[in-house]
Amino acid sequence: MAQFTVKFGDISPRVGIKAVAKLLAVGQPLLLTQRFAQVDDIGTRQGNTIKWRRYLPFAVSTAPLAEGVPPSVQPMSKADYTAVLQQYGAVVELTDVCYDLHEDNPLDVAVTRCGEQMAQTIELLTIDVLKSGTNVYYASSVANRAAVTNPPSRADFRLIARGFDRNDAQPLTKVVSPTANVGTMGIEPAFIALASTDLEPDIRNITGFKTTVEYGSPGAKMPGEIGAVERFRFCLSRMFTPWAAQGASVATMLANGIKPSGATNCDVYPIICLARDAYGVVRLQGMKAAEVKVRQPNQNPDSGDPLAQKGTVGWKTYFTAAILNEQWIARLECSCTATPN
Repeated sequence: MAQFTVKFGDISPRVGIKAVAKLLAVGQPLLLTQRFAQVDDIGTRQGNTIKWRRYLPFAVSTAPLAEGVPPSVQPMSKADYTAVLQQYGAVVELTDVCYDLHEDNPLDVAVTRCGEQMAQTIELLTIDVLKSGTNVYYASSVANRAAVTNPPSRADFRLIARGFDRNDAQPLTKVVSPTANVGTMGIEPAFIALASTDLEPDIRNITGFKTTVEYGSPGAKMPGEIGAVERFRFCLSRMFTPWAAQGASVATMLANGIKPSGATNCDVYPIICLARDAYGVVRLQGMKAAEVKVRQPNQNPDSGDPLAQKGTVGWKTYFTAAILNEQWIARLECSCTATPN
């Protein structure tokens, strides 16, 4: 794991005066995936592997029974899913000069940033698992990723909803009733669609889109949510990154994150559609499951640092995620309009 030392010269202090205002808050991407997962914990000293077990439904029994003849015994079928906990972490070093002389207290900043880094790491690990699902749809029903040229449409989500229904997938949210306020409309029990913030204009342009304001219930909006289309509610985060230049050649869609000067292979964005219990996340249970560790400069000298000139801030955690039912999660691959109208 790479380790970097922050020296006084790496952080330019303000010249002439001491800053009175606090550091500007760093805008953090919304951490969405942990909200919709089936969350499980492994107790300490119980190994690093977890198993989810799902019992499959019985087939309908339509044959009439013969008089006095018992039916054949039917077996119970199950599907097992396993995941292995992995440990993640990072460390940053601070010098005593930086700690003693810089007015912004770099130690406090490092602790805050390490905590944010840990949360974003867990989020990105989960997104990578969700993007690896095998139940894939392509915008406008093209054959594959290399043929994608269009943004998402209502027809795409109707196909996904049909697939969910055929596999008994259950919505993640309950009905939201309209209120007496003028212009409010209820929304039906819904699946969740997670997507990049880049796609917001295209999603708002989908036929039948309702903004969260139209829900009529202020408490119904989820973090990152912008609205709904029929049976899907959309929550956005910048962390749902595209596959750069993997689509077909087109001039009006983003390519490598920018508007192209002419026709070129467009970026392909994932929209992750979720039903209930589609995936699970696992954390190590206990006081030390996730923590930020701090060693201040000017304390605890040792043979490697006899003058205690260095301190460290670091974090570590255990985590894993797994798809539990491929038919209850779908990935729609689409393009993103370069110049929204």
